[in-house]
Amino acid sequence: MSQWNQVQQLEPCFLEQIDQIYDDIFPMEIRHLLAQWLESQDWESAYSNESTAAMLLHNLFLKLDEHLERVSQEKNLLLIHNLKKVRKILQAKYQSNPLHIALVISNCLREERRVLASASMPVQGPLEKSLQSYLGSERQRKIELKGSEIKNSTQLTEQDVKYLEDLQEEFDFRFKTMCNIEQNDKNSPIMKQEMLMLQEMLNTIDFKRKEVLSKMAQIVKEVDALVNNILIEELLDWKRRQQIACIGGPLHSGLDQLQNCFTLLADSLFQLRRQLEKLNELLIKLTYEGDPIPLQTPHLSEIINALICSLFQSSFIVERQPSMPTHPQRPLVLKTMIQFTVKLRLLIKLPDLNYQIKVKATIDKNACTISNRRFVLCGTHIKAMNMDESANGNLSVEFRHLQPKEMKASGANKGNEISQMVTEELHSITFETQICLCGLTIDLEVSVFEPG
Repeated sequence: MSQWNQVQQLEPCFLEQIDQIYDDIFPMEIRHLLAQWLESQDWESAYSNESTAAMLLHNLFLKLDEHLERVSQEKNLLLIHNLKKVRKILQAKYQSNPLHIALVISNCLREERRVLASASMPVQGPLEKSLQSYLGSERQRKIELKGSEIKNSTQLTEQDVKYLEDLQEEFDFRFKTMCNIEQNDKNSPIMKQEMLMLQEMLNTIDFKRKEVLSKMAQIVKEVDALVNNILIEELLDWKRRQQIACIGGPLHSGLDQLQNCFTLLADSLFQLRRQLEKLNELLIKLTYEGDPIPLQTPHLSEIINALICSLFQSSFIVERQPSMPTHPQRPLVLKTMIQFTVKLRLLIKLPDLNYQIKVKATIDKNACTISNRRFVLCGTHIKAMNMDESANGNLSVEFRHLQPKEMKASGANKGNEISQMVTEELHSITFETQICLCGLTIDLEVSVFEPG
């Protein structure tokens, strides 16, 4: 069964979406008359090859002329009038730039497939829903349990560092006191006993330094495993659910639980970072041959910083994909000079932030150019993230007044302007920002789902 035949059998609610695809960019009459031929052509390859696109456009006009000749013999005056009108419109729009019609038809066929996929999604039964809910809650339980263990372990190393600090302070006091004693008195039995005590204290300091660094390294391994084996997979699952929602599936949820875990791990890593800084301060006051602090802290600090950067980069997400207020059921499809909204979110709470995190939006930054058309974003394309619109303290920003605008090529003539009347486009929107925190500068970038 052809794709168009499948489309015509859809329920009314999905047929409305099909109707919107052909509202002002390509005549539905042509889609109906040339259904089989249109579906048999490779329009996606054509919109990157001008000669192929020109040949397809020429063949399309030939097919239309064949239909015109047939209906002329049947003396169907209304159909003859409509076909001539449609042919004239197509010629005016696309004759001088056949790449555009290849792009338009490719997008129309893709949109049809999206609606068909949405309509064919099976409705989950009670057992399927129950199993999916169980698997999700089980993984979430593991994340929360492991996150809690990491937090507790980090608190224990905090106590270990404090114990080391107190022990070293006592050692420093007793060592300086002994150094101030006259040389003759240092040979007394009491002083010899004190020397042995200082050596035992130094051995304990060395042991505790090695122990706390070993514990920190283990915590870092556990954080890395939790992030890469479970947490990122959970985030990818959420993004997959968001993709399904973009084609008519159920609404996605679960970001608050993810945010709790991202925030807990970030807090633990920053706490470990402060503990390493404290150990380096202790190193300045006391070091010795075989001291583990200068040997291990640089590498450990490097791993912690990399994990923090990775965690922040993963936590910068598109919470709500771009959509036009006039077509909310068709996210990611934007029209030239029509406003759209999109919402970004950081899944790490930063309650003590003392500066604004500004997010910049750009259009088609990393997209492959398929024609000579170039676009810019009009409206406020730089906004600051804030917690004002959030009930649970998350940082987010919503762009409400962005709209894509085509940059006119120099030397454009009227004929070229007519060919640029295609107003509906598939675009890639990229968002960039930078976070400066505790001496770290972290560049963040996220893009909306690539249309396709």
